[in-house]
Amino acid sequence: MKCPQCQTENKAGSRFCISCGGSLQASTSPNVSNPPDDGIRGRSLRDKRFAQDKNPTIATLLSLLLAGLGQFYNGDMKKGLVMLIGGIILSFTVLGYLAILIWSMIDAYQVAKGEKSLWS
Repeated sequence: MKCPQCQTENKAGSRFCISCGGSLQASTSPNVSNPPDDGIRGRSLRDKRFAQDKNPTIATLLSLLLAGLGQFYNGDMKKGLVMLIGGIILSFTVLGYLAILIWSMIDAYQVAKGEKSLWS
């Protein structure tokens, strides 16, 4: 079997070239009935949900008022609840609350703009 990349002769049935390491089974067609999963933890990118018709400025300003409020506006209830509870717990430390607040504002803006998906 000849390597399609470097033309080195390999043993019949080999999967990789002994010279360049290239795949020798590139000529076989992929299984069309099972497309590769392009997501994480078994979820494909097609399953992700995005906020629709949300104003990024409003989402950011709401998150500035209260951590997680912009996420509730975007329809991201789980993330909004996590940020709200985290903000309440960390409100005793100014830096901790400030970190949650900044994360909430940036995330609300990105989700409303459609750059990030909602937590499902």
